[in-house]
Amino acid sequence: MKRRMFGALVAAGLVSALIAGCGSSNTAATEAAKTAESAGTAGAESPAGTSGGAEAAAGTESAGGATAGVIWYNFADTFIANARQCLGNVAAADGTIKISDADSQNDITVQDNNFNNFLTQKPKYLVINNINNPAADSIAKTCTDNGIVAIFANTTSPSDDAFAQNENLWYVSSVSTQSGENMGNAIVEYFNTHENWDRNGNGKVDFILLQGMQTFSDTINRSSYSLAAIEGAGYELGKNIGGDDVTGVKGGDSINGVLCNFSRSEAQTNVEALIANYGDDIDCILADNDDEALGAIAALQAHGYFTDESNTIPVVGVDATVAGCESIKNGTLLETSLNNPVKLAKSIYKLMYLLEKGEAVTTESIGLDGVHVEGHKILIDYISITKDNVEEASYDINDTSF
Repeated sequence: MKRRMFGALVAAGLVSALIAGCGSSNTAATEAAKTAESAGTAGAESPAGTSGGAEAAAGTESAGGATAGVIWYNFADTFIANARQCLGNVAAADGTIKISDADSQNDITVQDNNFNNFLTQKPKYLVINNINNPAADSIAKTCTDNGIVAIFANTTSPSDDAFAQNENLWYVSSVSTQSGENMGNAIVEYFNTHENWDRNGNGKVDFILLQGMQTFSDTINRSSYSLAAIEGAGYELGKNIGGDDVTGVKGGDSINGVLCNFSRSEAQTNVEALIANYGDDIDCILADNDDEALGAIAALQAHGYFTDESNTIPVVGVDATVAGCESIKNGTLLETSLNNPVKLAKSIYKLMYLLEKGEAVTTESIGLDGVHVEGHKILIDYISITKDNVEEASYDINDTSF
């Protein structure tokens, strides 16, 4: 979807702070709630019966306790749908904090509207799934100026300076470098065990790099750390098919691949076009999430790939969605990384809960396996998922314990 930069607006002369989100889909035993409601403004009713209308969000306190606004970048994203549902379930079961959320529909102008609407409603907490990364510090400052606790979730972090200047600024996200390393290591393992991996015989790894959002830290890290892992294992990078050729990659480098916006359909369309021109050159496909990976696999299957071992191209993704795990089981997806939406949702809620109770936010007080606290940052580990441990890629979005 086309991204439009800063929309006009700002209520009461405030500097416009644009919201955005990160996209990463995820797995689950119960991925039943792929809620793709089209609610473009703040105050949409949260899932699982949580209080969510504009009236409930108006004011820092209500009869049921504190209020929190949540701005998701896109309800239709598989990972976001699961995290949203789980957060709503936990809030409804606990009752300490009332949730009101909004769908920005992967559109910065809509996100801008959502942000400004929440400013007028004055929730105590504002959870921001931000994609307008250059505006992160400005968003944080605007929240501070309005007495709102800002929680950046599953997105690029605000700067160290922003944290130093704002004791009410928090960050909750998975460690994206791990997902990139997992992708690269899986490709290396495949090459090490398949002598015929070099499909055009040029001695180099020619690859397709499917990216989510080029300025998003997860995209940058998944791209650079995966390629750095391949090079680090002694394989020479060849053509970045559809993107800019690179060599000597270091973790954190910004690399231009094929922009697909975490979308399965965009990935399928792009890979279809690339197969037509480079079909004999593709040694592997690295995708920023499972939706993109599945789009690539669909395009490959349409061109006769994956009928047997001789015409299989390794594809890796991220998120360990239900569909992604099914693809691992049937042998079309090589590897994915579990980005757990339940742990994201529970980490967000537990953070607000602890702040509301006046308790310290520590690794111990958050109390979730694979989640650790560094200052005002709550970081969630990835787990590499292959056919050997695919049963580990399970979680229950209806589990309300925290």
